[in-house]
Amino acid sequence: MRRLLAHLVMFLTAALLLAALGCGVTKKLTGSLHPNTPPQTVLFVNGSVDTVNHVVRLFWFGTDKDGSVTGYEWRLDNPAGNASPADSGWHYTTATDSTFTVFSPAGYTNPMFSVRAIDNAGERDPAPPVQRFEFRNLPPITRLTTKPLTTDTTFSSVSVVWTGTDPDGDAAKLRYLVWLDGRQATPEITSANALTMPTDRFGTFPATGPLATTRKLYVRAIDDGGMAGPIDSCQWFVRRPVTGTRARLLIVDDVPRTNAANTRFDTLYSNTCARVGLAANQYTVLRLDTTQPFKTAADFVQTFKLFENVVWYRGNEITFSSLLRTAEPAISDYVRSGGRFYVDGLYLFGGRNATGPLSEDFARTVLHSRGLVSAFTTTATFSDSSVGFGNTGTSVFLPRVPLGAAIGRDTMYVKQVFTVRSGEAGGLRQFSYLDPSEVVLWGGRNTLTPVVADSTAVGMNVAQSGGGRAVVVCMPPGGAVPAVGAGTAAGSAAKFITNIYRLFGLDRP
Repeated sequence: MRRLLAHLVMFLTAALLLAALGCGVTKKLTGSLHPNTPPQTVLFVNGSVDTVNHVVRLFWFGTDKDGSVTGYEWRLDNPAGNASPADSGWHYTTATDSTFTVFSPAGYTNPMFSVRAIDNAGERDPAPPVQRFEFRNLPPITRLTTKPLTTDTTFSSVSVVWTGTDPDGDAAKLRYLVWLDGRQATPEITSANALTMPTDRFGTFPATGPLATTRKLYVRAIDDGGMAGPIDSCQWFVRRPVTGTRARLLIVDDVPRTNAANTRFDTLYSNTCARVGLAANQYTVLRLDTTQPFKTAADFVQTFKLFENVVWYRGNEITFSSLLRTAEPAISDYVRSGGRFYVDGLYLFGGRNATGPLSEDFARTVLHSRGLVSAFTTTATFSDSSVGFGNTGTSVFLPRVPLGAAIGRDTMYVKQVFTVRSGEAGGLRQFSYLDPSEVVLWGGRNTLTPVVADSTAVGMNVAQSGGGRAVVVCMPPGGAVPAVGAGTAAGSAAKFITNIYRLFGLDRP
């Protein structure tokens, strides 16, 4: 019975369906799908757009009625001649703001910016907003703050420092052009605020002419919009190394004219040039109390390399030499690149309770020693100094210059006690040498105070791997008596310095 009823229901359903079809009743879905609506874009800028800075921040956003915005494309059209190079292509981004720098070296330009949104179907805003701007760019300002004076004289090296400001931009983005007169077409380009002009930029001195010529240095800033500012400049004298064709020796006189023994020291080093037969047009004397051409360590590096040899003497000066401290890395560079360097004087090295321009690291690396010997003592003014010895009333110094020279290696006697700085140990220094054959000057027994019972290394003579040589003497030879003389009757100090010059090859063509 149940099976019969089920079949009956199926039959009636089928009959009704056939009846409906048979009567021609038809129902259809009507209408069409709506097309994708493109997105819309809004562009705006904070502040006035009549005349704005060449650096501007723009903002935008997009809307899409039937989807979502997935990104943007922007374009900046700069008039011909203002873009470098012209940029008119579309650039994709997902950001809704950006800062733009408009290249405007002429100081004015009117670029056109446009941006268009992109929706999730990849369709772009068909009518992207456009904004025309009037951009101005004020020139940056440069001022030289460290520069040579018009009366100054340098060799072919000069260091300058300047400040740079940009009234309508970021001074950190400034670039600077620096050049010497005659080289405007090939300037040095830097983002720093200082420069040491390389020696080769100075050119060569004429075969004949004055010892020094007037030179001029220029500097100007260029901002990130390409705008060049006004030029600042300085003028000074540049000195040729020597009057001849070969610069064999630079003598650095670090004893001021106010020193009572100034003439004595000057005579010792200058007259020794004649003793070894060095031509007058092959060496130069630089007197630091009248001319100071060194502003930076780079000036020392470049100036030293103009000469085959450098002799620097401080005599019995006890003042601190800030110049020698600045020169330390230049000295290291110079001797390692083949130069020969000599320096003498008191208080050359510093340590605990003892000041001096040169470091113990210099003594170790350049002078082939363990460093400096400590002088432990106690007085009313100081105690426990890491370096520094005084000398006795009659001090004995024993030169050792490995030359078979006609002028011998006489013992140098000093019949005075060298002046001691208040609160410090004496100005003599003792090296902890590694090789006794590299000691160029010994302090005799019981010559130093506190007492050192054996000979003491107070000077080093060390050949360098690059062919150069460093000689450092922590005692002023000009303090010996007699200091100078003539020919074979020359004083012991003259004999010592003569042999140093010979060691440097200054007696040979």
